[in-house]
Amino acid sequence: MKVVVIIPTYNERENIILLLDQLEVAFGGVKKHTISYVVVDDTSPDGTGDLVKEYQKTHSNVYMVSGKKEGLGKALLRGMTYAVGHLQANIILQMDADLSHDPKTAPLLLKSIDGGATFALGSRYIQGGGIPENWSIIRKIYSVIGNTIVRFGLWHLEVHDWTGGYRAYTRKFYEEIHSEMTPYSGYVFQIAFLHKAIHHGAIVKEVPFHFTDRLYGHSKIAPAEYIFNIYKYILVSRFQEIITGSFGKFLVVGGTGFIINAVILVFLHNAHWSATWANLVGAAVAIFSNFNLNNIWTFRSEKISGVGQYVMKLLQFYATSAFGVIFIQTGTIWAGVRLAGDRQYFLFFLLGTALLLIWNYTIYSKLIWKKSGEAGSGSARK
Repeated sequence: MKVVVIIPTYNERENIILLLDQLEVAFGGVKKHTISYVVVDDTSPDGTGDLVKEYQKTHSNVYMVSGKKEGLGKALLRGMTYAVGHLQANIILQMDADLSHDPKTAPLLLKSIDGGATFALGSRYIQGGGIPENWSIIRKIYSVIGNTIVRFGLWHLEVHDWTGGYRAYTRKFYEEIHSEMTPYSGYVFQIAFLHKAIHHGAIVKEVPFHFTDRLYGHSKIAPAEYIFNIYKYILVSRFQEIITGSFGKFLVVGGTGFIINAVILVFLHNAHWSATWANLVGAAVAIFSNFNLNNIWTFRSEKISGVGQYVMKLLQFYATSAFGVIFIQTGTIWAGVRLAGDRQYFLFFLLGTALLLIWNYTIYSKLIWKKSGEAGSGSARK
């Protein structure tokens, strides 16, 4: 298979040739793949590009793509496009040019791909990996806490190293994701690409490695801007997932059921029904509406079809919903009215409905419309 190593550079003249030589040695024992290198240079004023051009005279598998300085994300995307479009890469491996990524780990990333992973990560935060011991305590906290914020913010706890740039992946992720990546010009590109790859079914394998400080040059990260972009990405992504994902649709369906339930509750209560019984009637009608709307929209990928299955699932839906309505929603109304009086019945209806929402989504997604092979090939793993 064709492997293309992408190395973005900006003012890395002291490092780039050392790295290319070390990679040649590291890949010396790899026979299953052909290895090429694409140096993506942002027109470095220190002459990095000139050194690479000289190196190309004796190394036919080294290529260079030049462009104006627009940020790490733009450089990586430019390198991916060249790797796939011009070199027909099957696997893309990307790494930093500053020798902080140990070249000896590169063949291990490829080994993970050969072993069934579709996205291999060089990880500093699993057993066997690490960050420099000589870093100050502040820098260590900054690194660990920053990565943890991403991990928990995106809620993919199975992946431990989100912010690193040492990784290998199959070309399918470039083909499926590259059009979504144009807004990300800086270092947050690394987080966004991995996050979107997981959503496109990446099988993730983490390979431990020890990150080391660069010997020459200086880091290009602007901490304040980087932190802001991380928080922005997490907030925007999570909001979009809620709105466009199954939970967002579930909220819309639930809102429709809420209106149906509330209208019947108020109408019957005004007709001198007790709040408890009025709510049970309203809930019964709302449950039927919710079942059908969820079936044809929210969980349509697992849509229930066939009369027999429909009736069985509808009864199951009513049973699980009835439990929530009777014991959670109506129970909250009953307890509230008993404690505070009938005047506040609608407030207790709202509180009970909020609790019911959590119960319903959990039960519906895990039982009624349970995905076949739920823990299957798209899950990330260590």
